Amino acid sequence: MTLRELKIGASGVRGVVGDALTPELVVNFACALGTWCGGGPVVIGRDTRRSSTAFRSAVVSGLLSTGCRVIDLGVAPSPLVSFAIRELGASGGIAITGSHNDAGWNALKFFGPDGALLNAAKNEELLDVYHGAAFELAAWDRLTPVEAAPDAGARYLEHLFSALDADAIRRRRFRLAVDFTSGACGALASQFFGSLGCTLLPVNADPTGEFAHPPAPTAANMRQVAALVRGFDADLGAALNVDGDRVGFVTGDGTALSEEYSLPLVAAPRLRRRPGPVVTNLSTSGMVEALARARGQRVIRGPVGEGQIVDLGLAEAAVLAGEGSGGIAVLPISVAYDGLLAIGLVLEEMATGGATLAELAGGFPALFMRKRELPCPPNLVYKVIERFRRHHAEDNPDCTDGVRLLWEDAWLHVRASGTEPLLRIIAEASAPERADALVADAAAFARRITSGREGS
Repeated sequence: MTLRELKIGASGVRGVVGDALTPELVVNFACALGTWCGGGPVVIGRDTRRSSTAFRSAVVSGLLSTGCRVIDLGVAPSPLVSFAIRELGASGGIAITGSHNDAGWNALKFFGPDGALLNAAKNEELLDVYHGAAFELAAWDRLTPVEAAPDAGARYLEHLFSALDADAIRRRRFRLAVDFTSGACGALASQFFGSLGCTLLPVNADPTGEFAHPPAPTAANMRQVAALVRGFDADLGAALNVDGDRVGFVTGDGTALSEEYSLPLVAAPRLRRRPGPVVTNLSTSGMVEALARARGQRVIRGPVGEGQIVDLGLAEAAVLAGEGSGGIAVLPISVAYDGLLAIGLVLEEMATGGATLAELAGGFPALFMRKRELPCPPNLVYKVIERFRRHHAEDNPDCTDGVRLLWEDAWLHVRASGTEPLLRIIAEASAPERADALVADAAAFARRITSGREGS
């Protein structure tokens, strides 16, 4: 298999298990990270997929062979890996998780010593080590046993509580329905919500890795938890990604919200507590801009991907960095997307303001977003984007990440997926017909290019 069959970028390296993503490749990338870390301590954690256990062994082998001290958290959400790196003073970390991809996929997320995903420059350094196979291998007497960090979870939860008005939440005695997607968050989340005085109604809580629905916390994937909210009169519903980095919400009447609502819902309490810039990507809803503007704050947009968004947020001294995928980092408290902290802040907003989740969401401007995914092989996707740029050269395109066009009443973004062989087309407008037309026209243009017709 060639490296081109993998997806390598701001989200690490990912691919289909047994096809592009093999144990040999995982060992070599672990050797590359161990070399990049200078043989220092490295924290690892994994999600619940069947393949994650096998890849854990490959990661451990690669890291140990470079002389690293390996601290294994076992089954652990990605934000816990990030926290443990900072807490333990590690040189880096690896989360073995396919995140929002289906069970046939898996991935390695690479973290630096600051606990954040590697930014573009650091990713390039890691790839240089990988491509050159310039691994610094250790002699036998530098190889050490794998270690555990049994109290890392408890310290992580204490860290979350310190970022919240926990007493206000406890006084409300919320009833929550949460879908854990059979992932890595169930045990920690039970402790978290229990300590906040919440009654938890869990679904898909066993960490089996057998997904009852696609893992991404989209409205379409939250039918189970929405039914639970309605059936048991819960105050709020939520769905966490397999590795706990993304979250979607369900209102008390059982309405599943688009994951685009997650960032503005968290932005409201965050900006009230600590004003400052908000960083998001070029594909995220304008709802967050309206909210930030009302509080006298600015929104800075950058390329899609957690590593790039968090890096930009840190550079801009932002108080929040997130995306319309439901991934949110509360800076500088956390430098990784953290679904539990996001839920905690929304609970705090409901507790201190007295509003329901439906009332909070109803206060955002009415905007209509449309998304479409077109299968597109890597050898064609950038040709489509370049032709699209040329076709719209007079519309002042933003080419930071793909092509983004902005008008007074709408925007359109066409880009290559960083995690799958897809072309993503996203539009948002103040009228649904406008958003529909923008996406349909862009999709038709892309099809003409991929079918061999010029289209311009």
